[in-house]
Amino acid sequence: MAETQSPKELIDRLTAWYQPIVDLNTGEVRGFEALMRVVQPDGQGHSAGPIIESLEDDLDALVAVIERLMTCIRKDVVPVFERYGDFYLSVNIPPSIIGSGRLRPIAESHDLVHWGRRLVVELTERQALSSLGRAAVRLAREAGIAVAVDDFGTGHSGLAQIVGLELDILKIDRSLITPALTSRSAARMLRGIVGLAESLRMRTVAEGVETTAEAFYLRAVGVDYGQGYFWSKAVPAVEMPAIIERGFASTLEWPGVD
Repeated sequence: MAETQSPKELIDRLTAWYQPIVDLNTGEVRGFEALMRVVQPDGQGHSAGPIIESLEDDLDALVAVIERLMTCIRKDVVPVFERYGDFYLSVNIPPSIIGSGRLRPIAESHDLVHWGRRLVVELTERQALSSLGRAAVRLAREAGIAVAVDDFGTGHSGLAQIVGLELDILKIDRSLITPALTSRSAARMLRGIVGLAESLRMRTVAEGVETTAEAFYLRAVGVDYGQGYFWSKAVPAVEMPAIIERGFASTLEWPGVD
């Protein structure tokens, strides 16, 4: 059972899979999000969330998780960076790691500093507004790494409270997307978020996109990118080049959407 295993044994089970982030206007792959997975003997990947949550109060263990993630990125993604020049990699890293100054030494030890301009770190809106989160934003940008606000819409801050932060990407949670297709007030709110993000020169990514109707609606209201099962689940690194080359233009060929 997982609860009888040591932190090292739990961490040794982790690997990274990668979910594409798709340009809603062209269908091109603009990025991937690295997601930690536990791969079963049958090759199926399962969320590593329970393992990571069990370690969240152990800073040394969290550092080891990020070390594991960076090892995967160095092995899996850097060769793809070298081959394809126009996509970024988004990673979730706790503000306790970034804001305390631990991220850069980890990146340096894995020879990833050179690729900082292709990396995006994700913080939830609540994390970004904490003192560690604000330090994380500053230190990441000083290292040349872009910053995304993840799961926007699940907290209680709103854009007004993050205007003062130097952020690059706003990831809109699915909880804001689904109601917008049926509720005028929800639709107005989503359009307002997209417009304000645009005025702040932040790219927008819609998370959890699952249907054709959602994809075309999001494109119509001006969201830049989409991510979700509509295009692809997270996949092993070996599948990344084929996904980049193929793209998803055919999924967006539905005329007449206003």
